[in-house]
Amino acid sequence: MIEAGPLVFDREYLRVYLNGEDVQLTAKELAILDLLMNHPGKLFSRERILHNVWGINMDPTTNIVDVYIGKLRKKIDLEGDESLIETVRGLGYRLNLPPGTRKRSAKKVS
Repeated sequence: MIEAGPLVFDREYLRVYLNGEDVQLTAKELAILDLLMNHPGKLFSRERILHNVWGINMDPTTNIVDVYIGKLRKKIDLEGDESLIETVRGLGYRLNLPPGTRKRSAKKVS
């Protein structure tokens, strides 16, 4: 499992929980979240996300990554809190863990 503040990603069962509540994500949203949560703080360009998630090299001018990041943020960010997914203008995206959290193994959330 990977935890980022109130967000828990159970990689074994491909389930995501926000404050203990199940969050329904599409396969692509799960893939993006998996990529970002497994490398917290690492910057991923749109092209790199396209390659890792879609498995092909697509036109770098496409906005599909931006669209999916926006959908993902709406599902995993808490109102009033800073987004876990940071946009680095012109470069890409990275997951910023809240202070005091880190990638770790844990028991399955029920």
